[in-house]
Amino acid sequence: MRGEGSGPHRGASRHLPEGARVVRQEEVGCGAPGGRPVNKLLSRRRAIVTAVSVILLVTLVYSTARDRERLSAAERVLREVFVPVARGASYVSRAVSSWVSFVVSIGRMKPENEALRAEVDRLRSEIVQLQEASRENARLSGLLELKAALSGHSEAAHVIYRDPGNWLESVVIDKGSSQGLANGMAVVGPMGVIGRTASITPHTATVLFAIDSRSAIGGINTRSRDLVIAEGIGDGSGLLRVRPVGADCDIVAGDVIITSGMGGVYPKGHVVADVICVEQDKYGVSKTAAARPRVDFQRLEEVLVLIDPVEGAER
Repeated sequence: MRGEGSGPHRGASRHLPEGARVVRQEEVGCGAPGGRPVNKLLSRRRAIVTAVSVILLVTLVYSTARDRERLSAAERVLREVFVPVARGASYVSRAVSSWVSFVVSIGRMKPENEALRAEVDRLRSEIVQLQEASRENARLSGLLELKAALSGHSEAAHVIYRDPGNWLESVVIDKGSSQGLANGMAVVGPMGVIGRTASITPHTATVLFAIDSRSAIGGINTRSRDLVIAEGIGDGSGLLRVRPVGADCDIVAGDVIITSGMGGVYPKGHVVADVICVEQDKYGVSKTAAARPRVDFQRLEEVLVLIDPVEGAER
C-alpha cells in the first residue's frame, strides 16, 4: 500500500508556491457528460438558432403581407413546392368525401329501393290484371252482341276444363241442366260454330267441337248456294271435311260455308268454315273439300249455348 503522500501530485505539490493549489480535472469539466460549461454552450447555440429562425419567419411574413405584384424567391420556391401538395391533398379530400357520401347514401337508399321494388311489383300485378280484364271484357262484349242479335233464349258459359288427351275435341263448361241445358244444343261464338252439348250434369256440360270426328253439320255454300255436309276429321289438324250433297256441286277454295238450318241442331246463318282446297275423285264424279273453321279452338274461353231449339229441329 502507498502512503498518504504517494502519487504523482505529491512531488509536484512540494515545488508550488505558497498559497497555490492544484486544479483537479473534475473541476474543469472536460469530458464530463453533465458538466456546466458544455450545457451553457449548447443553450447559447439553441437560443441563437431560434432567434435567427424567428427573424427569418417574421421577415417572410412581412414580405408576403404587402401588396405587390412580384413574388420573392422564397415565395416562388414555396409555391412551387407546396401547390402540387395542396392540389393532391384537395383531390384526396374530395375523393374521400365523395366515397363517404356514397356509402352513406347507399345505406339510406336501401329501404327506399326495397319499398320502390315492392311498389313496382304491385303495379305490375295490377297491370296484368287490368290487361286480362280488358281482354275478357272484349271477348264478353262480342258474346253479348251475338246474344242480342239472336232470337230465343241463350246462356253464356265459361270453359272450366280441357282433357289433356282430347284437347281439340271437347271442353267442359260451367253451365248445366240447372240453367236449362240439355244434350244436343248448339254452341256458338262470335267467330262461328263451336259444337254441341253432351254429357249434361246439373252445373256442367261437355261441348263436342265441330272438328270432332263424331260431328256433322248441315251447311250451305254462300257463293253457289249448294248444300254441303261439314264433318269433323278428328286427326288433330283442326280441319273439316266438306262433302257436297249434289253430284254437280260448285265449290272452290275461298268459299264460305255457313249453317243451313236443316241439320236439326244449328240455326241458319252461323259461319262454319272457309274452304282452303278442293279434291276430285279419280273418276271425276265427286268432290271433297277441306275447310278451316274460324273459331280458335285452342284458345276458347267463353261460349254461348242456344237453349231454344231451332224450328223443326230434332235433338
